[in-house]
Amino acid sequence: MEAAAVEGPGGLFRMFGGLRRAGGKLNGRGRGMVCHVTGNSKVKLPLPRLPMERISQSQLAAMIVLFQIGSSPLFLLASDAGADAWISVLIGMIGGLLLLLLVTLQLYRRMPEEDLFDMIERSFGKVAGSLLTAVYIVYFGYKAVRNVREFGDLMILYLLPSTPLWFILLILMVIAAYAVFQGIEVFSRVAQILLPMIVFVYIALFVALWGTELFDAHRLMPVLDSGLKKPIESALPELISFPFGEMVLFLLFWKYADRRGGTTRTTVLSYLFSGTFIVVTTIFILGSLGPLAEFSVVPLIQIVSLVQTADFIQRLDPVVALLLFGGVFMKMTFYYLGTTLLFSRLFRIGRYAALFPVGALLFAGSMAFRSYMQHIWFGFEKNLKYHFPIFQIVIPVLLLLAAMIRSRFEKNGRTPS
Repeated sequence: MEAAAVEGPGGLFRMFGGLRRAGGKLNGRGRGMVCHVTGNSKVKLPLPRLPMERISQSQLAAMIVLFQIGSSPLFLLASDAGADAWISVLIGMIGGLLLLLLVTLQLYRRMPEEDLFDMIERSFGKVAGSLLTAVYIVYFGYKAVRNVREFGDLMILYLLPSTPLWFILLILMVIAAYAVFQGIEVFSRVAQILLPMIVFVYIALFVALWGTELFDAHRLMPVLDSGLKKPIESALPELISFPFGEMVLFLLFWKYADRRGGTTRTTVLSYLFSGTFIVVTTIFILGSLGPLAEFSVVPLIQIVSLVQTADFIQRLDPVVALLLFGGVFMKMTFYYLGTTLLFSRLFRIGRYAALFPVGALLFAGSMAFRSYMQHIWFGFEKNLKYHFPIFQIVIPVLLLLAAMIRSRFEKNGRTPS
């Protein structure tokens, strides 16, 4: 018996219904559906595969900008450079751009239909690839844990001082789990909606700072008083580790981008926009607080608390706190989604099945830090200098070298052992 053509799920159900009326049986085996019609004759009908989620180039751009901005405005980056901290941020941005162009995007361009899991397994084999994937799950999960804890501590510090930390973190994880449950397509639309509003509010804040004369360009002087050595030392590798080298996460997301647009162009332009935004934010923090910015817990909130325009525009710090918390939430959810995708691929389970164990681990990890100051100290003194560069620079470079070697072997008609 020949299998009839079936178009769409409706046609599939109609055919199955006809087989049942003819006395046949339906048995699911593996990825195919075996249909017993009469006697010993069998017809194998593959189950219809769900189309892969897709995101537009504008949605990809919104994701990159919100991810890059994320929690960056919470801190004065490269505070060791003093008034030249903005130059350190600019140097870190250029270094991150080189890493993006020469390594991360090159991996995507060589394997546009594959994500980080496929790239690792293809380059290092199943055994070593599985171990390396597990290491990346720990890395992405740890980054998510840091964002979760930042959100909880700052919420208690500025908005809900009497609320237990565990309760805030639990509510945050439930909301983030729902966002991950909806998938990258829905989450990218949320990013696309939020981005114009967030950028508008930031621009309004910068204008307010300029208009109230809190900003003084003389606080940025003298420029490069001690030469370039100090800004470079403050930028490398710390500012590549955070925030500019974190684009390695998008090796999990680029394959979902619409192929009709230029993913590379979109990524680079979005990176430049967000990097410029971070440089401008650093300039406003330094120009408004001067040397005091180095000792502020969240300098941007401290600056805005001083803004007072006329008699009715004042005490804007809760608004900025909500803005910062929104950025932290988006970045944390990106890492939660990335961790879930890798976890589901490694253990061969669905994304929905991976949601709970990953979320439970993130919640437990976020409660492990004893205090906000311990969390900040460990991040800036240990993670940025020694740990994160391994995942953002070393392993991607090895992946790219392995891909180049494999490509050369394949051109010569051989397969690398």
